Amino acid sequence: MTIELTNDDLKAIALFESITGAQVADIHIGEGTVAFTVGEGDLGKAIGKKGANITRVRQAFGRQVLVFEESEDISQFIKNLFGQVPIRNINIHEKMNTKTAYVTVDGKDRGSAIGRGGDRIKVVRALLLRKFNCDLSLKS
Repeated sequence: MTIELTNDDLKAIALFESITGAQVADIHIGEGTVAFTVGEGDLGKAIGKKGANITRVRQAFGRQVLVFEESEDISQFIKNLFGQVPIRNINIHEKMNTKTAYVTVDGKDRGSAIGRGGDRIKVVRALLLRKFNCDLSLKS
């Protein structure tokens, strides 16, 4: 699946890559958040020693910046998108040209999975849809 990038996307990617040295695979620019997926193994480089790179990126963008590691495996990609949120189960259902990932988390982790104002879940849905043409359903 081909990902289309706008001029704003390309400018943001160039800035991120120049600050971090990490290779960007995809980007999602939301209302209050900019999310990047970086190549496998580049997450540490993107964050930098003691978080130095990600701090500089956040200052440059002036908003929340999220960074996720790329994966060609849909289940691993979903785990990467949720980061520190423990996932209990992932089921992928395909029906009549549609794909949905049902992700189960503990009730106590639901707030972290959704994020403040729903920011995290919006980003996760957008990146999952762009990469795998897959919708997301969160259960607890």
